Amino acid sequence: MKRKWHAGVMALVLHTAASDEQIAADCGKLNDFARSGEAAFSQGDLHQAVEHYTAQAAWGEFCHVPPAALADAYHHIALALMKEGEPFKARAWLQRMPDGDERRQALLAIQPVLDQLQPALAASPMGRYWRYAGKGVWSTLSVMPEAGRWRIRFSGYYIPLMGLYYGPNMGQFSTLTDIEQQHAIWQSPPDGNDPGCRVTMTFHPDSADLATVARDCGFGMNVRASGNFTRVSLY
Repeated sequence: MKRKWHAGVMALVLHTAASDEQIAADCGKLNDFARSGEAAFSQGDLHQAVEHYTAQAAWGEFCHVPPAALADAYHHIALALMKEGEPFKARAWLQRMPDGDERRQALLAIQPVLDQLQPALAASPMGRYWRYAGKGVWSTLSVMPEAGRWRIRFSGYYIPLMGLYYGPNMGQFSTLTDIEQQHAIWQSPPDGNDPGCRVTMTFHPDSADLATVARDCGFGMNVRASGNFTRVSLY
């Protein structure tokens, strides 16, 4: 145990010392991401614009830029997604912005499209749902028909302090189940006296609510299958 603790401390010290210069360099690239996003947007390469603006947002969060600068990055992601024909994903990013005129105007601009799709949203839970994990990453829930039932896949993320360098903590589950009265359940296999992990899911036209009853679902550290997930697609 002592050797393991000592190795962990040494790794942290070396990692911190080695990364300071890299962090400063990467935080200096924020304007480059913004310019690259603007160039891609103007050229009609909307997918690439989203990638660059998302990098700007992710590093902006990590580098603790002012809230107004973050809101600007979120807004540009949403604008590119709206032009790309992804109003639900655009809405998810706009909801990251603080309340204000810019946010309200952008949401009003896409509301007619969202209103037209409300009957389809209410008719079926099929689609994808997002919950923001931070640093440009979304935990996802996918609901697709399969063999007369529903295939539900969860991919959850937690972004640790240095997650942009070393990757996120992750957790997944997949289940083939029924959705009855807008409710579904995933239950992990029991292990001895441990009843396992239980995740309840409640579906609404625009979102899904997840709640977990368990100490440990076997996910990565701090990954949780819980909270409100915003619907971002019909399929």
